[in-house]
Amino acid sequence: MENYTLDPTRISLERFNELTISKRLIPSRIILHEQINERFQFLKNAGISNLGELIKILGSKQKIAAFASSSGVPAEYLVLLKREAGSYLARPFPLSDFPGIPHEYVEALKAKEIRHTREFFERAQTDDQRHKLSGLTGIPEARLMEIFSLTDLSRITGIGAVFARIVFESGIRSVRQFANTDASTHCKKYLDISEKHGYAAGHFVEEDIQYCIDYARVIIEKA
Repeated sequence: MENYTLDPTRISLERFNELTISKRLIPSRIILHEQINERFQFLKNAGISNLGELIKILGSKQKIAAFASSSGVPAEYLVLLKREAGSYLARPFPLSDFPGIPHEYVEALKAKEIRHTREFFERAQTDDQRHKLSGLTGIPEARLMEIFSLTDLSRITGIGAVFARIVFESGIRSVRQFANTDASTHCKKYLDISEKHGYAAGHFVEEDIQYCIDYARVIIEKA
């Protein structure tokens, strides 16, 4: 059984370094590429071996200030590094955010204490679980499978509720499928679907899709 979000302790500091170097960072985080190998060496020298330990040691402003003082890595850099590290943890959101999910389904699931994406993902992973959940809620198994696909896709950083629906409408049903797509080909498909259905997914370009694909590959790498 998979967890909704990655276990950050399973991403080594070296792997996080590699991923950050290769990533097209948003403008506000581009300075993470500055002296990156030298600064990650400071982190390693401080005894940090994985992403989980990094997130913990940078857990507050006070901890960041203390670590900056002891390590020599600028506090401003550590603040951005903490945000980048945190982006690897999927954040759950209400099932009602997905377009196309009937209100009565959301309420039936809520009655069984399944309120958001993480709770659904972790309680509806198998055919047997979905069969039992269908009996408890009256929701057809096919629709539960649809919701499961949406919640699976929502584990990818950069894919929210609306974009998960767009990806689903393109025929992609899982993180693994998404990880094996081509950014240029599928970006056009997603734009066409968004325009056809009037989905408010915001403006996205091929580079944004590639960012999501790269993250999906990290998920399946650690599955």
